[in-house]
Amino acid sequence: MSVLRRFVPILAVVLVGLIAGLMIGTGMDQYTHRQLAMTPWVIEHQVMDALFRRVLPSWWNLTALMLIASALLTRGTSRGLFAVAAILMLLALVVTVRIEVPMNRAIALWNSAAPPGNWAAVRDRWLMFHLVRTCCGTVAFLCAQAGLIKIRQL
Repeated sequence: MSVLRRFVPILAVVLVGLIAGLMIGTGMDQYTHRQLAMTPWVIEHQVMDALFRRVLPSWWNLTALMLIASALLTRGTSRGLFAVAAILMLLALVVTVRIEVPMNRAIALWNSAAPPGNWAAVRDRWLMFHLVRTCCGTVAFLCAQAGLIKIRQL
């Protein structure tokens, strides 16, 4: 087995695991922050999103690329598991780009001292879609990990 065929699936599993873990942690953080009043919640969300906007796009793209490459470099059950993982991460990316990024952009423009009256509904909708992408990311990690285990069994 070539170095590329060994390295790429391992990197894919590590990257998707880190993103899934980040999504789980963010979900837990945001769920507990539902206890916050509007001003601290808006400030916290704006600060967190400012960091994620800089870091996550390239990290997410590299992860998707490594999952796709892993599907192409492997065969049999491993190929299918890496393909499913890639599809799930792409689905999570669609939810992120089409639903959550526009919400984050709107929240970034809010005056933290006077957010819109529906701020709690926006927060709860964000959390619901974050749960969807977290489930996709977690199952993607499990699939990629299973794909790596299958490679090692060959």
